[in-house]
Amino acid sequence: MSLCKELEELYPAFALDAVDEQDKKNIENHLKTCQNCSEIVEDYRSVSDMLPFAVPMVDPPDYLKARVLAATVSPHIVQPRISIWQTLVAGFTNTLRSPAFAAVTMLLVLGLGIWNISLQTQLNQQQAANQQMASEVTRQRALVSTIAYADTQPKRMEATSSAPQAVGRLYAAPELNAMALIVYDMPTLQSNQVYQIWLIDPNGDRTSGGTFSVDNAGRGWVLIRAPKSLKNYEGVGITVEPAGGSPKPTGPKMMGTNL
Repeated sequence: MSLCKELEELYPAFALDAVDEQDKKNIENHLKTCQNCSEIVEDYRSVSDMLPFAVPMVDPPDYLKARVLAATVSPHIVQPRISIWQTLVAGFTNTLRSPAFAAVTMLLVLGLGIWNISLQTQLNQQQAANQQMASEVTRQRALVSTIAYADTQPKRMEATSSAPQAVGRLYAAPELNAMALIVYDMPTLQSNQVYQIWLIDPNGDRTSGGTFSVDNAGRGWVLIRAPKSLKNYEGVGITVEPAGGSPKPTGPKMMGTNL
């Protein structure tokens, strides 16, 4: 087995800085003299660099901010004189017996009830945000796994005149019956549009491989799970479609490649 083949399976972990020191040293020494492997590692690094952008930013709820601010304030406790304290106790006792205090108490109870409902709502929102982040982490792990199982070097997606600056890499993993697509410098779309992937069979029929969007810099990625074995398809294309996708291509083709 050549050194390139021996080290190639470590490249995804190397790009994520997840190899031990000896493997890291061996890979770094090899990359100094192997241009082909250097390009492969750069492709893996480009994927790992994009993962943080895939996670949506979640603002913490307002009540957490209030707690943090409250924790920074040191309580200042003043010990009142005994005579003043006795005066306050006497006045407070009279207040407890007044009808006005009963009304204030009722308002306080109602206010606490509303506050409790508000806290519960914020808690539910935070739980939903946590579930969303957990789902995104699962998607990212599936992406990295697909790239790690790719049987060949990534295929370069050929850009069309509709997106001449666009760059795409397609990683095919037949064992997982899946592909990972990474794109850069794609034109940003309107809010009612998406990019849609098409799996093309030998007869020219196109099957949807899912939809995706890109950020303001034109970067995006998507995990493609084919309904059939990958060997049943000869190519992959990307078009612009209405939000939600289309049964068949209707918009301009942005890029494509043969499998």
